Amino acid sequence: MVGGLTTGPAMADSLHAADGPKFVCKASADRPHWSKGAKSVIYKTRVECAGSVPTIKAHCKGHLMYSTGEAPSTAATSSETRSVKTDGTKTTFYTPEAGGKKVNWSGNFQGSTHCTSPGTTVEIGDATTPVVKVKVP
Repeated sequence: MVGGLTTGPAMADSLHAADGPKFVCKASADRPHWSKGAKSVIYKTRVECAGSVPTIKAHCKGHLMYSTGEAPSTAATSSETRSVKTDGTKTTFYTPEAGGKKVNWSGNFQGSTHCTSPGTTVEIGDATTPVVKVKVP
């Protein structure tokens, strides 16, 4: 544990729909890093699915946490719903979202995302990044 942040797996467990269209999805999260394009510290969550329908809706809520040695704080959040193809193609969700809050300071960062499939009882799962030190140029 670094400054109150925790390490954890970067990939969520796959879950199945109990009723209705059958599909399996998983979520994974990349390490937080400085993005020149976004001019912000970001992390990406990727959702991939396979199933009996061409696409499903996925809703992901992301939290980018940071710590400079004190208790962790929220640097940025995201909440997006996107269509995900069920052919194994990965769909990317960004935290912070495009046009969202800029995180332009250095520190120890960790991303945590929870994804569901709206309109179903399916919990796609959680994805958590390792804690990483990011230095802003």
